[in-house]
Amino acid sequence: MRKPLIAALTMGVLLTLGAIRVVDLWWWRAQALSDGRDRAGDLAFILAEYIRGTFAAGDASLRQLSLHSQRVGGPDAPDEAWMPSLASARAGLTGVGSISVMDATGVIRHSTIPALVGQSRADQDAFRKLAAEPLDDFIVSTPYLSITEPRQFLIPIARRLTTPGGAFAGLIAATFLPVEPRGLFSKVNVGQRGAVWVFHPDGFVLFREPSTANPLGESAIANPIFQAAQRANTAGAIEGPIVRGGPALLSTYHVTAVPPLIVAVSLDRSEILADWRRQAIGSIVFFVVLGLTMAVMIGFIFRQMDAKAAAERALDLVKQTESDVLKEVNERLATALAGEQRARRETEEASRLKDEFLMTVSHELRTPLTAIAGWAQMLESGILDDRQKTAAVQAIARNARMQTRLVEDLLDMSRIIGGKLRLDLRSINVEDVIHQAVESVQPAADAKQVVLDTVVDPATVPIVADPERLQQVLWNLLSNAIKFTPSGGRVEARLEPSDGAIDIVVRDTGAGISPEFLPHVFERFRQADVGSRRRHGGLGLGLAIVRHLVELHGGTVSAESEGEGRGATFRVRLPVRAKVPAASEDAPSEIDIGE
Repeated sequence: MRKPLIAALTMGVLLTLGAIRVVDLWWWRAQALSDGRDRAGDLAFILAEYIRGTFAAGDASLRQLSLHSQRVGGPDAPDEAWMPSLASARAGLTGVGSISVMDATGVIRHSTIPALVGQSRADQDAFRKLAAEPLDDFIVSTPYLSITEPRQFLIPIARRLTTPGGAFAGLIAATFLPVEPRGLFSKVNVGQRGAVWVFHPDGFVLFREPSTANPLGESAIANPIFQAAQRANTAGAIEGPIVRGGPALLSTYHVTAVPPLIVAVSLDRSEILADWRRQAIGSIVFFVVLGLTMAVMIGFIFRQMDAKAAAERALDLVKQTESDVLKEVNERLATALAGEQRARRETEEASRLKDEFLMTVSHELRTPLTAIAGWAQMLESGILDDRQKTAAVQAIARNARMQTRLVEDLLDMSRIIGGKLRLDLRSINVEDVIHQAVESVQPAADAKQVVLDTVVDPATVPIVADPERLQQVLWNLLSNAIKFTPSGGRVEARLEPSDGAIDIVVRDTGAGISPEFLPHVFERFRQADVGSRRRHGGLGLGLAIVRHLVELHGGTVSAESEGEGRGATFRVRLPVRAKVPAASEDAPSEIDIGE
C-alpha cells in the first residue's frame, strides 16, 4: 500500500502544481490584458492632455484677440490696430500657420498672411457654427487644404468676436498645422499593429499614427472607437477589430471637453499576450519534463520515503495554513482597532464641539438677559431719573435686539439643516442692498471709530436673488468685519462685475484669521477663540449662515487672510441670471431649498 500511496501522492502533487500553474497562467493572461488596457488608457489620457494643451494655447491667444477686438473697434478697425497683435500672437504660438480676423459677413479683413485678406469664409463650418451660436465657444472645425504653397491640410480653430453689446461681429480664427502632433504620435510605442487616433466629434479623423499617408479628413462614422465614444461621451474602452477581418485590438479612448475631441490608443491583443504565450509554452514543456523526471526518480526514492516524512510534510502544511489564518486574523483585528479609534476621535470631537457650543449659547443668551433684567429691575424700583430711564429703555431695546438676532441665527441654522429655508427670488439691484446693509451697520462702525467705505462699479447689472437674505449675508459680513476691526481701522464693501457673475467683497484691516483656522471659518459652531479665551461674542453661526445662503443662490463665498493682525477679505460671487425663474417677472418667486 505504501508505494501506490506514495505514487498517488506524487501524481497528486504534480497535478496540483499543474492546476496552480494553469490558474497562474489564467491570472497572468487576465493581468496582461488589464495592464494593456491600463497602458492604453494612460497613453490616451496623456495624449488627450497634450492635444488639449496644444489647442489651449491657441485658445488663450484667441481669447486675448477677441478682447482686443472690442478695444480697437472690431474687425473694421484699421490694420495698424490689428497687425501688431496678430503678429505677436502668431510669434508666440507653435504649430499655427496663420491668424485671421473675419467680419460678420465672413470676409477676412486682417491676416498674418496678406494673400488671405478679402477672401470669404462664410461657407466654412467654423463661421456657420459660431455665427449661429450665441455662446462664447472655442471650436475646432473641419480641416481643409491650404491655398498657399506648400499646400497642406490645415485644422481651423476659431472664436466669436462680439460688439460691446454682445452682438456677433465676426470671427478670430487660426489654422493649426498637424505636422508636430503627427511627429509625436508616430513616436508613441503602440506595437506593430497598434494605432493612436484623434477624432473630431463631427465624424472625421484628425490623426491616425503610425500611417504612411496623412489620414486627416477621413470619415470616422463607421469606426467602432468613435461610435463607442459618441455613445459614452466620456473615457472608456472597447475590445475587438477596428476593420472587418483585422486583428483584435484593445482600444481605450478619452473625450476632452475643450476642445471636444476624442483621443484613443489601440494596442494589438496578440502583441500584449506575446510574453504570456511564451510562458504558457514554457510551462507545458516544463511539466512534460518534470513528469518524465519524476517518473524516473520515483523508483529511487520509494525506499527512502516513509510515513514520518509524509507526516512532517502534512504538519508543515498545517503550520503554514495556521500561520496564514493567524496573520489574517491579526490584520482584521488591526483594521477593527483603527476603525474604533477613528470613531472614538470623531465622537470626542463632536462632543467637544457640542459642549463648546452649549457653553457659548448659554453665555451669549445670558449676557443680554442679564442686562435686560438689571435695567428692568432698576426701572421697577423707581430710583432712576428721566435721563437714566431713557438710557435704561435704550439698553433694554438694544439687548433685546441682540438676543433676537441670536435666536434668529439659531432658527435660520435649524431651517437650513432641516431643508426648510425659503428664498423669495426677484430681480434686484445689488447696489441698493449694499447701501441698506451699510446704513444698518454704520452706527456700530461710528461707535468703534471704524471707517466704512463703499465702492460700487457702475457696470454691474441686476441679478435674481432674495433681497432680505442677501442683505442678511452682507449684514453678517459687515458686522463681523466691524467687530474684529479695532478703533481707527477700515472696512470696505466693494461691488464689481465678474465673468458671468458679480463679486461682493468685504475687506477689513482687523484681527485677521490664522492659517490653522482659515479652512474651518465657514463651519457651524466653529470659532477661533473658545471658552476662557473668547475675546468677541457670537455663536459662531454667522459665517455658516452666509455660506449656506450664498450657495442657495447658486454662488460661492471664500475667505482670505495673510494671518493674525493682517486683516481679512471675504468674497461673495453670485451668478447673473437672465430673468426671474417664475411665471411672471413682476411677481417674486418663492422656492423651498433643501440642504
